[in-house]
Amino acid sequence: MGRMLHTIAGPVWMGGGPAADSLIRIENGRIISVEPRPLDFLPEGTLYLNKDQVLLPSLHDAHLHLCIGGLMLNWADFDGVRTDLEFSERFSEYLQGRELNPEQWIVGKGLDETKLRITREDIDELCPDCPVFIWSHDLHSAFVNSEALERYTYQFGIEDPAGGRFERDEDNRLNGVLRENAAYAVHKLIPVPAEKEICSAMERGQEYAFSMGITAASASVRNDYLDGYAEFVGTEKHKIRLNIWKVSDSFNYEQDRFIKKHSERFRLETLKGFVDGALGSRSAAFDKPYEDDPENRGIALVQEGPLARYVRAANVDGMQVALHAIGDRANAICLDAFEMAGCSGRGAEYRPRIEHCQVLRERDIGRFAEFGVIASMQPIHCIADMPFTEKRIGRERCRFSYAWKSLQQAGARLAFGSDWPVENIDPLLGIHAAVTRQHPSGWPQGGWQAQECLTVEAALQAYTSGSAYAARWEQEGGTVAKGKWADFTILSKNILESPAKEILDTKVEMTVVGGEVVYERTRAEGGGMKEKSDIS
Repeated sequence: MGRMLHTIAGPVWMGGGPAADSLIRIENGRIISVEPRPLDFLPEGTLYLNKDQVLLPSLHDAHLHLCIGGLMLNWADFDGVRTDLEFSERFSEYLQGRELNPEQWIVGKGLDETKLRITREDIDELCPDCPVFIWSHDLHSAFVNSEALERYTYQFGIEDPAGGRFERDEDNRLNGVLRENAAYAVHKLIPVPAEKEICSAMERGQEYAFSMGITAASASVRNDYLDGYAEFVGTEKHKIRLNIWKVSDSFNYEQDRFIKKHSERFRLETLKGFVDGALGSRSAAFDKPYEDDPENRGIALVQEGPLARYVRAANVDGMQVALHAIGDRANAICLDAFEMAGCSGRGAEYRPRIEHCQVLRERDIGRFAEFGVIASMQPIHCIADMPFTEKRIGRERCRFSYAWKSLQQAGARLAFGSDWPVENIDPLLGIHAAVTRQHPSGWPQGGWQAQECLTVEAALQAYTSGSAYAARWEQEGGTVAKGKWADFTILSKNILESPAKEILDTKVEMTVVGGEVVYERTRAEGGGMKEKSDIS
């Protein structure tokens, strides 16, 4: 267990307005008082922030994949690969020194096909004997070798599964590129990690999140990983607050129903479903065809009527529903279904969510507030997608791509996250993206679709009180106030008062959960925090 804090003094951002010099008292993991900091006395052992630092309420990543992220830390990583040579070098480096067992799958991630096109022949040249499965950057497509394809087709044939597609070459042969449910169908052949391995991955993911200042996370979990999550949350190593969503494979509520669980550090009361795919894979569902693929409108995985029935059945049991939607058609399907199911934002606390909300029709923006639908978005996706979005869907539809400001002005609630490991987990990168709509390099000048930029305060609120509300934890976290959890992130700079470019230079000094220090930058790195006894 890390050291426990009882008093903290220094600049504190409560969750709105400017930071104020304050003294926080903590008891039994909760805040018992927040007072103006006394000038002449600080209790012994008080953690002391200097005038440049700031304490924030708990940062809650509203959408990530903690277990998969932890597992992926040990997978072959193709992030940033742009050429065939780089792919070959990266794969060969991963395989070097490993004993290759034909029965053991080699799994990779991060391949961005907007930069590089890979087929089974490319993988066969490097690893022909072991089955290979590589997730695309967006986790909505995959690339496999011939051995992996043969194992699948031997059992199930070559027909496309519902909601998915096996791509073919010009000779109509499977080329190893798998879209949506085709990728998941082949992935099911890979043995599920043992519960012990899942626990280890969860612990790695938790520690990585803490290093980024994240104290709480909302994550979708497929059914075959739920037991591993349950095993982890039953151990003393579990410290991060987890809001878990069970993934639906079929939108069949009778099959998906489960017993709800809710404690201070674990909540399982939400169902997650996929309404379409991803923009990078051209499987996001749109009203109009893709500009660079005129015969393709993407893949809508469910229609309004069946989805409305599913939402209504879940609401009867008090279940929250979160729906993945990228394209404008998919978002409209979600909003129509929520309306048909009776969501009004004024009734029971079902708090429907749409995850990503990447491209919207202008007429749909006001419907988020009208139906009480939470816009759960990931600003870092905007930075990753903006180099190719206009090529995919044209400039006109990009006007309401990642429309944070428009949604905020319409009265919608925003909740921000990262979608890690699809994108970087760092909330500071996400906040910088939301404020500037620029790559860290400064491109494009002035920001892409800059009319949708947010203030630092609005972005922080989406990462704190917005995400807490989306998880139905706003009474416990999201702001600094008496009675709430003593969950804090301490930054090296007050980003509310710094130029936007300095957000990228800001460091996480400390992460605190329930009054316990779970991460601290070492003094050797110049970031150690001071206690009262360390100062004059």
